[in-house]
Amino acid sequence: MFSPTHLSLRLLQLPTHSSLAAAHGVPTTSFRMLTLVGLHVDNDLDRVVGWGECSALNEAGYTPEWAEGAFELLRSGAPFTNVSAPMATAAIEMAALDADLKQAGESLSGRLGTSGSSAPAGAVVGLAPLSTMLDEVEDLAAQGYRRIKIKIAPGRIVDPVAAVRSSFPGLELHVDANASLRQEDLPALMQLRDLGVRVVEQPFSVDDRHMPARLIAETDLDVAADEAVQSSADVDALAANQAATAIAVKPSKLGGIQAALDVLDQVHAAGMHATIGGMLESGLGRHVLAALAPLPAFTLVGDLSPAGRWLADDPFPDITMRSGMIAAPSHLGIAGEPFANRLERYTVRRATVTATTALAAVTNR
Repeated sequence: MFSPTHLSLRLLQLPTHSSLAAAHGVPTTSFRMLTLVGLHVDNDLDRVVGWGECSALNEAGYTPEWAEGAFELLRSGAPFTNVSAPMATAAIEMAALDADLKQAGESLSGRLGTSGSSAPAGAVVGLAPLSTMLDEVEDLAAQGYRRIKIKIAPGRIVDPVAAVRSSFPGLELHVDANASLRQEDLPALMQLRDLGVRVVEQPFSVDDRHMPARLIAETDLDVAADEAVQSSADVDALAANQAATAIAVKPSKLGGIQAALDVLDQVHAAGMHATIGGMLESGLGRHVLAALAPLPAFTLVGDLSPAGRWLADDPFPDITMRSGMIAAPSHLGIAGEPFANRLERYTVRRATVTATTALAAVTNR
């Protein structure tokens, strides 16, 4: 029987290679804060720990949740839901699923039906001086990335894309404005089609349905919604208003793997494209993305890259890229077991939650 004894919580401070600047204004720094959930299970035959990651960023802004706030919420035992705290909910779900998979002797890709499959890798470059960005893209192309997503912002729409296209004509290019653009930026966005851009992600504010619909009507660009999607109701509204042709599916932001699968089915039924989205996860969260990405409903190349692209060190095994492709992982559970010494090295806070609260967290999520 699935019988959790307690939850162990850790707030991690992981070193990063560099920052990622984006128009949403939430800075990344020399470290990535992550809240990690360990669900300890004793079924009288075996004892396992299921691991879950809350991928909320260091600070609130992109979403209302943030890493340390999620740690405090989980530590407090206060009730929360998929609506009020989807990323904390996703961490509990991931830990429960990891424990269940381990007890069943399965991998996540095996349960999803993606075992033995792979998906193309995609990398993201942030707002930076053109010379710095071109050096980064050159390095990524040499590593084998076939798709690059360029962060854009008001006044920085055409020039960075034109520079990358001129130097790397064979790359698939997407752009992401993180909801920063306005009506006056529409002419610049129109120019992107002539530069061979495939996807424009979240160009306008989350409550703007008119401008994305106009961009779709007047170009052949795919417009992907990210920040505008918090629930299945948002997908319905975007489809009804023809305000998106694609959805960026981010499991952590939607409340977990099952919620992401539900939205993916909904997107497919609506005749829209889907792309897998990331949140600068550790290797644990990246294993989830790599297991999901080969599903056939993901019709656009997403933000699928190893955690080592950003993290200088990681307590979990990483996914790997070969010839521009990332295979669905085959670890027992989601990502196997963490490296104990690294887990200790980067833990800055810890707490234990009782069995009663653990059971409630799992069964009432």
